[in-house]
Amino acid sequence: MGTSPRSRWSNRDDSSYQESKSKVKTRKKTRFHEWTKPKVDSSAPILIVGQLTSLVSLMMLHAGVESSGSGSLKGASVWGLGESALLVTVVFGLISFLSLFRVSISHKAPKRRRRIARVWLLAAILATQLT
Repeated sequence: MGTSPRSRWSNRDDSSYQESKSKVKTRKKTRFHEWTKPKVDSSAPILIVGQLTSLVSLMMLHAGVESSGSGSLKGASVWGLGESALLVTVVFGLISFLSLFRVSISHKAPKRRRRIARVWLLAAILATQLT
């Protein structure tokens, strides 16, 4: 008597030998940190927010600083507006810095957008120092 076809090595890849996927329960574990990550690239809106808030903070800084020196860069600067305006200016500057910094170090953002964020961040810091 011969051997049955199921005992041959050539038939081992038959679907009757393999366990069906319905029997094997595969559960994908969701990790805690995965729900906080954005699924798409959100660097474009963050870049626009960073640019707009940096413009607002620079305008508020320029409007609030009163220089006592006549045209000299070494003259003392005094804040002419109230404390609440200074706080709002600092908050806008901080939001601008953090959003531009986030885009500049993002791995999902395109290279061009990261470069724009870095240049804008450096220009805003330079403009703040010159005001």
